Amino acid sequence: MSKNLTSVELQCYYREKLSKPEKSQLLKYLMVQFDYSYASIQSKLTGKAEMNKRDIILIGDTIENESWKA
Repeated sequence: MSKNLTSVELQCYYREKLSKPEKSQLLKYLMVQFDYSYASIQSKLTGKAEMNKRDIILIGDTIENESWKA
């Protein structure tokens, strides 16, 4: 389980640490694995929509174990 990441930390990671192709790869992975719509997950990662606890755990775990890069 993710180490108490916050939605702000996840948004900063998405905005500052990833290149445009990596952002696309991460969004695609989250859409396929967790059935998010593109608009929903993109809005959450850019801060236009709020993340709930489930989102934070799923996205945090995905980022921490880098499963989306495989």
